[in-house]
Amino acid sequence: MATALSACGGDRKEAANVAGATPDAAAAGTDAAVPVDAADVVAEPAAAPVALPEWFPTDVYLPADHVVVEVNEDDGAHAVELRTRGEVLNLAGQAQAAMLAAGWTENHYSPVDTRGGASMYYRKGDRSATLAMAWAGDGQVRLMYNFATVGGVKKPETGSGSPAQ
Repeated sequence: MATALSACGGDRKEAANVAGATPDAAAAGTDAAVPVDAADVVAEPAAAPVALPEWFPTDVYLPADHVVVEVNEDDGAHAVELRTRGEVLNLAGQAQAAMLAAGWTENHYSPVDTRGGASMYYRKGDRSATLAMAWAGDGQVRLMYNFATVGGVKKPETGSGSPAQ
């Protein structure tokens, strides 16, 4: 499911980190090439902030201080990416405690060091939630959610071509 997060198409809304262009780049216009040293960070173009979608589950961990970066919705797959400040292990522990307290069943929990990432998978009824966290540099953590409805087992079709009753 984590790969579905990055592969989702559908309606896409993005907000990049806001970073100012160099004075030379601003004066030269958008068509001018700007030399970049290996140590320089190339900023993504600024975009309007994205709002948390109305369908975001109220019983899923959400850090108080966050910025919504991207929302993907496509044929039942729903994904959200946030940025927040902190350390991966601390946020993973907060997420785990909040999800369990909200009645989710933990099927997978894999924390790693604070410069790596963490992943977790939860089920509640016919819903699933995958949370993945990754170090984003400069004290920031990427928090990615993937939500799906997990259906029951389908009955096999009969030989007549119609579904089983």
